[in-house]
Amino acid sequence: MRCLYLTQELAPHFTEGGLGQASRALPAALHRGHGIVHDLFLPYYPRLVRERGLRTEPVSELPSTTVGGVTAQPVVHRLLGTGDGPEVFLLRADEWYDREGIYRDGRYVEFTDAAERAAFYGLCGARWAWSSGRAYDLVHGNDWQSGAALAHLRARRGTVASPALLLNIHSAHYWGEFEPERLSHLGLPETYAEELALRCAGRPSLLHLGMLAADAATTGSPGYARELTDDLACTPLAEALGTLELTGIVAGVDAGVWDPTARGRSSAPYDSASVEEGKRANKRALQRRLGLTVDLDMPLFGVCTRLVDEKGSDLLLEGLRPLLAAGRAQLVVVGPGDDRYRAALAALVTAAPDAVHHSPAFDQDLAWQVYAGADFSPMPSRVEPCGLNQLISMAYGTIPLTTPVGGLRDTVTDLTADPRRGTGLVIAEHTARAVQDTAERALRLLAGDRGHLISLRRRLMTQDWSWDRTARATAALYTGLAAAVRRPRQLLTVHFEEQAS
Repeated sequence: MRCLYLTQELAPHFTEGGLGQASRALPAALHRGHGIVHDLFLPYYPRLVRERGLRTEPVSELPSTTVGGVTAQPVVHRLLGTGDGPEVFLLRADEWYDREGIYRDGRYVEFTDAAERAAFYGLCGARWAWSSGRAYDLVHGNDWQSGAALAHLRARRGTVASPALLLNIHSAHYWGEFEPERLSHLGLPETYAEELALRCAGRPSLLHLGMLAADAATTGSPGYARELTDDLACTPLAEALGTLELTGIVAGVDAGVWDPTARGRSSAPYDSASVEEGKRANKRALQRRLGLTVDLDMPLFGVCTRLVDEKGSDLLLEGLRPLLAAGRAQLVVVGPGDDRYRAALAALVTAAPDAVHHSPAFDQDLAWQVYAGADFSPMPSRVEPCGLNQLISMAYGTIPLTTPVGGLRDTVTDLTADPRRGTGLVIAEHTARAVQDTAERALRLLAGDRGHLISLRRRLMTQDWSWDRTARATAALYTGLAAAVRRPRQLLTVHFEEQAS
């Protein structure tokens, strides 16, 4: 089986969140364990290509394309130096992609023409699928940015090669919405543009478009799959979601990247047998590196994430503020974020520079050290389709503090509720007070029985959250979906297929 994997991110070169890590790990695991060949298709970001010193070669020129009044001559490049992994194809169109960031500008503000960029990418992605000669059996589209590609591919089903179409809804917090008057300028297939206009209730979005076109959908956990149905119940997307078979599959941790035993990443590599000594050595190194007070008994909270509403960043900062102000804890944050959260964090750093540190740009070397040196990883998320940070934390024996949402509910068991099998501390509700109360529980855990703490850390480190486990479930989904599309009468999306054929 050959799959075209549509994504905007690919770690370590072009990444802002978990999608980049998934794009690197899942296709590789599917090829390694199940013989499913993947071609990755994503934008060519000129500034990032130059900064990373990447080498590419042009392989195909696609037709000149106009979207939103902007005409570009797209050229597909192959990324060189990928070894035995999936081939990576980069869509070069500097009119759209020669910018400072992937989704946002330097002030972390989303580009105003995001819908047009995604519509251009989608049309080009579909044209690559048709013209590359690679006979794709399945197209795996990630998030709303792939919605236009799925619509173009579905609209021509029966007239050209017809791969199965799978939509991964990484987060329904992001729809790719745009004003209705822009719909006619996106170059979408006429049938789908009309259907979207009819069903969008004045709120057209490319996620909605992808749902209308896809044969099935997947998301980051069984818990989030259930939440999606409830969260979208009163939105224009509800009907489209109801026609799709939605499968929740928990993502994995790339052990080739997040490995506490690897030399040259953290200051003191360790495994589950040496977790106590390793955590203390790395904590000391982290405190020294960042200019924090060196105190191995001081609870250290480490966070590698974007500072945004859905991550509960306001709850995180307000909940930990009393402990930081009293000199009872330290906090290290690695990652970009919205202005108001960066300002709030800057105020904490100013008030206690020996206890709080913020690195606003993601730094892989620092992230390794944070996971290895932190005692706890707080994640008071409001929305968390899967969550990778809690899985990475557990791989390093770092105890997660999580709200019971989405994939966090599926992967973290509260220690108080189940002392023998618990894997973290669950934050009871989405309030700063609940975060503070859970942090107090964490402090008591750290100051308590050392044998119990070591046993817990070893339990965290020996769990299987590998991408091989994720790939097994995904391969079964791919196989079943491709077979169903070869038998069109068995598709769940019969209503719209009849209109689009």
